[in-house]
Amino acid sequence: MRSITRVSLVIAASAALVGSLALPASAADTIATVEVSAGALTISAPGGADLGAVAPGSPISADLGNVTVSDLRAGVEGWDAQVNMSDFVGTDTATIIPASSATYTPGTAVETGTSTVTPSAQTGLATVKTVQAATGVSGNNTAAWDADLSFTAPANALADTYTATLTHSVL
Repeated sequence: MRSITRVSLVIAASAALVGSLALPASAADTIATVEVSAGALTISAPGGADLGAVAPGSPISADLGNVTVSDLRAGVEGWDAQVNMSDFVGTDTATIIPASSATYTPGTAVETGTSTVTPSAQTGLATVKTVQAATGVSGNNTAAWDADLSFTAPANALADTYTATLTHSVL
């Protein structure tokens, strides 16, 4: 009986020693949080383009230069780059050539980050048209492209210097 008691005491003492080493007397948890903030979705475009001189009934085009979309929203939502244009108005404001005579042709975008950007040439720029569309977005990304603006002067166009505003937007 004595050996059973000794064995029981040794087992109990060992269990108490192991239990006191494995469990702290007190514990406290700290929850750490961090917020990844979203930035903006922006577009930049050249401030001007000179298409040059053209004869009535003839086409002309010019490279607009670099257009860039910066998507710093750190998300997965795609975006559309759009253009629209006002009518061409001459220095004699009575002479107007409709924006429907212009065509916007975007080049292939150079991309950084994760996205697939697809170009789409557009005519009839009097209404808003999508010229680049980003899908498969994951995180921050940018896309930059050159674009051509083409114009065909109507056969009955009057001699004058005409000005129009091409607006780039992104959503």
